[in-house]
Amino acid sequence: MALVLLVLAVLPRAALAGDCPPGRSRIHGPTALVLSGGGAKGAWEAGLALALIEGGMPVSLVAGSSAGALNAALIADGRLDRLETTWRSLTRERVYTLRASVVFAGLLPGWLTLVALDHARSLLDPRPLRELIEASLDLERIRASPTRLLVVTVDLERREQRVFDNDTVSVDALMAAAAVPGVFPPVEIDGALLVDGGLTGRAPVLEALAAGVPVDRAIVALSYAPDERGERPTTLRRALEQAFETAMIRQIERDAELARLKFPSTEVTLLRPSQALRLRPLEFDPEGLARALALGRADGRRVVQPPCRP
Repeated sequence: MALVLLVLAVLPRAALAGDCPPGRSRIHGPTALVLSGGGAKGAWEAGLALALIEGGMPVSLVAGSSAGALNAALIADGRLDRLETTWRSLTRERVYTLRASVVFAGLLPGWLTLVALDHARSLLDPRPLRELIEASLDLERIRASPTRLLVVTVDLERREQRVFDNDTVSVDALMAAAAVPGVFPPVEIDGALLVDGGLTGRAPVLEALAAGVPVDRAIVALSYAPDERGERPTTLRRALEQAFETAMIRQIERDAELARLKFPSTEVTLLRPSQALRLRPLEFDPEGLARALALGRADGRRVVQPPCRP
């Protein structure tokens, strides 16, 4: 009996009560955070990143393309409050406007519509997005940041990637990273026309792990729930959206698996929303963005502070 009492006395309280010891966490070692964007779905990634970093995860490198590039830059900036404020204040009008030439083209008869669209640089005008980036980021803070930043774009003419880091990132580079071909116009930098890096690396985990920054773990954010299904594509627009999203999901899954093979000493974790976001990439609805941001926070908290088992 005395032996039993001695064993009970030295057992941790958590083991007896089934609760968590203080600070229980899955955090370990320097981490690369890889963000894939997805337009409005980037709100979930922002919430996820906030929860991971606030929970103590040591993020030493952050990489992204598309909306993920803007999230990555805001994280490297170091002011996480701006990351949340930016997403909470977003509306469609703060990201893009419709081009008058495209609206006018829709009023033309028959083949003249096709001729007008053929001469348009893009369907949407991203000037509001440029103003948003200029107002939200401090490039000098990013240059001095201890967090390594990678922003991925694609040179259309050379058909190759161009990657920007803390020293070379600019407003133009972030605009290029978000320039989905056809939707937004290419951005010229040093004589090259650059577009969304998602063409070659939607979630640039391979680029992040090849950057030379020592990390033990890479977290890859994919803003589509595991059981999420697309809508029946009954229009041209929906068919194109579904095709784009399907290709993006498969590319991210493939690149994460390839990263595990090429970098076996690094733990590569693919994180997805616990439920479908129900946000289309260009649907910057404030209520939907707020829900996605909150869900990202909840999903992130489960990573750094998972439920304890009795």
